[in-house]
Amino acid sequence: MNKANKAASAKDEERPHRITRARAKVLGSVGGIPPYSRPSFKNEQKHVLRGSFTRTGSDENKTSVVIDPLDKRKQVLNDVTNICSNASTFQARRVNKKKNTKLASNVSFEVSTSQGDVRAKLTKEVSTIRVVESHDTTGEHCMSNSIREHGITDNVLSVQDTAKSDGPSSPNKDIDMICEKLGASDCLAIVDIDSEIKDPEVWSSYAPEIYNNIRVTELSRRPISNYMGELQQDISPTMRGILIDWLVEVTEEYNLVPDTLYLTVNLIDRYLSAKLMQKQRLQLLGVTCMLIASKYEEICAPRVEEFCFITDNTYTKEEVLKMESEVLNILHFHLSVPTTKTFLRRFIQAAQSSYKVPHIELEFLANYLAELTLVEYSFLQFLPSLIAASAVFLARWTLNQSEHPWNLTLEHYTNYKASELETVVLALVDLQLNTKASSLNAIREKYKQHKFNCVATLSPNPKPVQSLFQVQV
Repeated sequence: MNKANKAASAKDEERPHRITRARAKVLGSVGGIPPYSRPSFKNEQKHVLRGSFTRTGSDENKTSVVIDPLDKRKQVLNDVTNICSNASTFQARRVNKKKNTKLASNVSFEVSTSQGDVRAKLTKEVSTIRVVESHDTTGEHCMSNSIREHGITDNVLSVQDTAKSDGPSSPNKDIDMICEKLGASDCLAIVDIDSEIKDPEVWSSYAPEIYNNIRVTELSRRPISNYMGELQQDISPTMRGILIDWLVEVTEEYNLVPDTLYLTVNLIDRYLSAKLMQKQRLQLLGVTCMLIASKYEEICAPRVEEFCFITDNTYTKEEVLKMESEVLNILHFHLSVPTTKTFLRRFIQAAQSSYKVPHIELEFLANYLAELTLVEYSFLQFLPSLIAASAVFLARWTLNQSEHPWNLTLEHYTNYKASELETVVLALVDLQLNTKASSLNAIREKYKQHKFNCVATLSPNPKPVQSLFQVQV
């Protein structure tokens, strides 16, 4: 600080009632007080500022307030008084809170007592019908379809929540409902087919969710059941049967997996459901759909030239590739389709659970019956899952007619009751006995081989089959 500033500061200290230049200028412009006189404050103001406003450096806007020690002490005492009053209020609130807590604890004790009775009653009734097994996952899979949708845990929680809100009468209804569902499912008779599978490539823990998903997909990606009458004019069901019977021989020639055959038939029917086709190009459509299915299902798919060769070079490579592009565009590249073979694997696994040793003939016979439906145009009206369940039903009855072929495990995993299979099972019996004397024998000749245990030669008695549906199981 220079000498001039020091001198100005000394003079200012001698003046007891000094104001800043900026304040004096403002007051003077509005006809205010004379210089160096003290401004008057209102009487009702609680605290009077004493001292002076000092200016540091050349900044006239920055000011510091000096408060009188006496006023400061009064302010401190006032703050302490406020704190004490607040503390007393807080203490009073704590006393009220303790009272409320005590009352609430009495109420909660009564509610928890009623909940404990409900929980004990529920545990007692549920324990009488639970499956006693060593595997933890068995209890999940032995529930009925309705219980699997809601879950035991969710129902128990809902009972507890209801006890809190609706009173003691509502939980009893929920308990009765749960026990009624569990009793109806008879979970003691349902076998968990996924618990003992240790192969990591099978992913058995995801199987229920996967098959629930494909049950929805089979409804959206199925062909029109009567496209021959609505759209096609140059193709008949007989031509379609001849084409598929020939494709069965092609799959045997190239050792293709059954999934390739099922997908090929699905692609053919879906294409014919959407596009008009001439009979001269029907075989081209067949080999093209098998080419697409082979690329999707096979590890080493046959080349395009091989599919041209099996048609005696009736079609060129360019024609097959052009047809391939057309089929894929018509179907919007939707190739992930659940077929009868997809469901058949799951249902055969459920059927094998009733045997101590896997019944190999059951698998061959069920596959044989399912493949017989491929050449029959009339079976397009049935869902693939329904055909697969009916094939397992008839296969079990053909091999063992001493007991009913359907049980709660099969009903659980197929979601079909025996009464729902009647129409398809009776139609399968006609195919198995070949009552129409069909000349399309590729599938029959295939399953007469010893590698399939000659299951094509087996046949049931048609009259007892029909008698199975007279009494609903």
